[in-house]
Amino acid sequence: MRVNFRITLWLLLVSFFTQAQLAMAIEELPDESIYHIGSDWKNQNGEMLNIASLQDKVQVMAFVYTYCEHSCPVILGKLKYIERGILPAVRSNVNFTLISLDPKRDTPEVLQRYMKKNDLNEKYWHMLNGDADDVLELAALIGVRYKPMNNASQDIAHSNMITVLDKQGRIYYQMKGLDASLEKMVNEINHVADRHE
Repeated sequence: MRVNFRITLWLLLVSFFTQAQLAMAIEELPDESIYHIGSDWKNQNGEMLNIASLQDKVQVMAFVYTYCEHSCPVILGKLKYIERGILPAVRSNVNFTLISLDPKRDTPEVLQRYMKKNDLNEKYWHMLNGDADDVLELAALIGVRYKPMNNASQDIAHSNMITVLDKQGRIYYQMKGLDASLEKMVNEINHVADRHE
């Protein structure tokens, strides 16, 4: 019984200090950082994380939904191409984050299956599920527009955009549309990932 109490107390202290460190880190962010929104999300493993915990790495971010059969597979293919172009010297500074546009259907279990099916390495890739208001807020900050369709498969029309956030959560570069140059994006990612902020 005494051991369980100690473990519980230790976990509470760790949680408190982690939250305090996160709050201090958010205060130090530049005004343009999207991490100021402070929203909480579930990842593909069902673990809760605050959006601000993504800082200190460059994030290559896109909004998708797992049952999409149109633009989302193309976006994912482009992201995988971009990943192959990241220089080994900066690879550990770059993560890929996919935000679900359909948090109701894209549960953590569904996100996990999607990652396995598409061979996405959890060391570098995250899929996030948030409540509808948090998805809307983050999409607005990034400039992604989306709208549920009234069709049988419940598709979601959305902007085809890949966004690069610097280590402090500022929008560094955006690729809009499916025909934009991937080479330019790879170069921009390698450049920002190599910067010391």
